[in-house]
Amino acid sequence: ITSAFNINLLNRINRELEADFDTQYFQHYQSYDPISGACRSFLVSLTNQHVHIKGDSIFFKENELIDMEISQKYAPEEIQRMASLAGFQLIANIEDSKGWFVDSVWRVS
Repeated sequence: ITSAFNINLLNRINRELEADFDTQYFQHYQSYDPISGACRSFLVSLTNQHVHIKGDSIFFKENELIDMEISQKYAPEEIQRMASLAGFQLIANIEDSKGWFVDSVWRVS
């Protein structure tokens, strides 16, 4: 899903910003660091290429990365702590069936 989402972002840039990304020359790559809990996703340029966005030219080298997303994994205690430090009250953590993902609902304290 993340791969399709990120490629779709290039398609949107093409439509909305008059760009010419050729998505066949980009490949999705992701990594997960279990120590920090960070999941990062990138698009990798598969060749040397020029992309034009609203008249500006951007050169991508082969294997150059576009950093697309960082998703962070937090323990429930860390979420509670972040909410409190930011002046919020944690209302609920809504998890997927495996407990891998959570949407955290906060309100101003």
